[in-house]
Amino acid sequence: MTSSKEADTPIQMAGNRIVSIDVLRGFTILVMLFVNDVAGVPGTPAWMRHIEPSNADGMTFVDIVFPAFLFIIGMSIPLAVGRRLDKGDSLLKIQWHIWLRTLGLLVIGFFMVNQETLSHEGPVARPVWILLSYAGILLAWNSWNTSTVLRQRMAWGLRGIGIALLAVLAILYRGEGEPGFIEMRPGWWGILGLIGWANFVASYVYLLVRNQQAGLVGAMALLYCVFAADWAGAFPDLWVTRWVDVATMLGSHSAIIVAGMVLGVILRTDSPFQSPSERIRWTILYAGSLALGGYLLHTLHDVSAMFYVNKINATPPWGLWCSAVTALIWVAIYWIVDVQGFQRWSQLFQSAGQNALFAYILIPILYASFDLWEMIVGSSIGYWELGSQFSTGCPRSIAQAFVAVWLAGALRRVGVIPRL
Repeated sequence: MTSSKEADTPIQMAGNRIVSIDVLRGFTILVMLFVNDVAGVPGTPAWMRHIEPSNADGMTFVDIVFPAFLFIIGMSIPLAVGRRLDKGDSLLKIQWHIWLRTLGLLVIGFFMVNQETLSHEGPVARPVWILLSYAGILLAWNSWNTSTVLRQRMAWGLRGIGIALLAVLAILYRGEGEPGFIEMRPGWWGILGLIGWANFVASYVYLLVRNQQAGLVGAMALLYCVFAADWAGAFPDLWVTRWVDVATMLGSHSAIIVAGMVLGVILRTDSPFQSPSERIRWTILYAGSLALGGYLLHTLHDVSAMFYVNKINATPPWGLWCSAVTALIWVAIYWIVDVQGFQRWSQLFQSAGQNALFAYILIPILYASFDLWEMIVGSSIGYWELGSQFSTGCPRSIAQAFVAVWLAGALRRVGVIPRL
């Protein structure tokens, strides 16, 4: 714990890592897992679900979770990509990393989305196909130990096995739509796919603008203008619209990541804001500006639905308000964890935040395992029955979220760390 005098001095942490970012990421994953699970429980109150109807002007706390994760990604980019630039990595090498990261998110999201339409009549039983697909994902994208030449070769071999397994599963997949040699379809890209497209755009924004906050703010405004232009029908024949929604995926989602970058820049070691008090004051002012911008745009909600606060349409007021809320939550965690030094309580979230991808895919792995157990044994494990009513379903959802977060942290310590 630090004294009040020490609170105004720059904080030096191992590897210059801002612990509060990992804690916030882990906490966000915990909430995401909980709300995803409890949404299917009968009797769940409206405030614990996404706003209904889906085109309504408003939001619940559930509608903040996904943009909060996008914002945290943005906070990390000036620290991660910026560190690569500081070390002298070439632009070609950094762009290669961006492309591979995007491809990985799209492929994993693609497989997860197609699980939703996986037929029970395929050559591979549904839970087996799902579990094998995650085995392939973990083999292909795990952060293997490559400290020696032999370990490097083993890592590449395991990655090759994972990619081959995914290719075979793609051929064996049988969906509920049009038959064909490959029946997997990108109906939508899933949460990971949405993150992939937005991260791709935002990463290039950072490469162009770097750590110039004024430029990043301008880029954020421009991306919201892209949203408005697409909403108004400016890109009807653009080829990319066959694959992505320009307004949301390339516009407002990317803008939220860039909003996080603006905050992330002040956390760099070369930032003019080095003392905690400066960073806290700046973040509060920044969050207030984002919230005010969202409010002013929302006053136009009678003019067009693009000025609603709406998650499904990823409207600018929604994006700005969610960014403001996330910034304020982060600054509170930053003051507690990084400034005051109260970190013991946050170890669970910190570990999960450093293994967020695995925490996210762990729940469908557990679901498929339950189904496989029922298929083999002939009786249910009891998990689904607990979700038949809110009184038992809500505690079940809380428990599964904490178990997944704990497992993600525990398995990280033994080397199960899928990274993109």
